[in-house]
Amino acid sequence: MKENEIHVSTEVIKAHKEEVYKFKLPYNASLLEVLQKGAHLASVKLLPNPEKPLDRLHVMLNHHEVGHLIEDIQKPVGEFVEHHHGENHFGIELVLAFRVNTRWGVAPKHELSPRQILELFGMDYQEYTLYSEKSDIPLPLDTMILIVRGMVFEAQKNGKYGGDRHVF
Repeated sequence: MKENEIHVSTEVIKAHKEEVYKFKLPYNASLLEVLQKGAHLASVKLLPNPEKPLDRLHVMLNHHEVGHLIEDIQKPVGEFVEHHHGENHFGIELVLAFRVNTRWGVAPKHELSPRQILELFGMDYQEYTLYSEKSDIPLPLDTMILIVRGMVFEAQKNGKYGGDRHVF
C-alpha cells in the first residue's frame, strides 16, 4: 500500500538565494499543486495566475542542477516521483510573462521591440500601435524595450489610444 503523503522540495531557479522549501502533499496531488505551494512558500507570484501559470516546473538534479521540463503538471506527484526513481526535488522557472491587452505571453528574450511584441501576439504592426500601460504615447516600432516579468502593454488598432479598442 502506498503512503498517503509524499515529501517534496522546491526551489526557484536562478533566484538570488538558493533556498529550498520542503513540504508534504497528498500522494495524488498534482504537480501543479507542487508548483503552487512551492511558489507560495518562496513568496513568488505565478503568472498570469496560480490556476493556469505560464511559469514552469522542472526536475532538479544533484543539488540545484536544472533537469528536464515537466510538461504534464496535472499528473499526480506520487506517480511522477515513483516513475522517476524517487526524484522529488523540483525547480520553479519564473518566465518572462507579460501582457498585451488581456492576453499573456512569454518573451523569448529580455529585450523586444514593439514590432516583435505585436508579432509575438499575432498582431500586424501596420494595424496596431503599442503603448506602455496607462500611457498615450506610442512606443517607437523598432526601439528595444527591456521586458520585465508582469509588464503590461496596450495595443490599439489604428493607433488610437482610448479610441476603438480591440481587446482580446
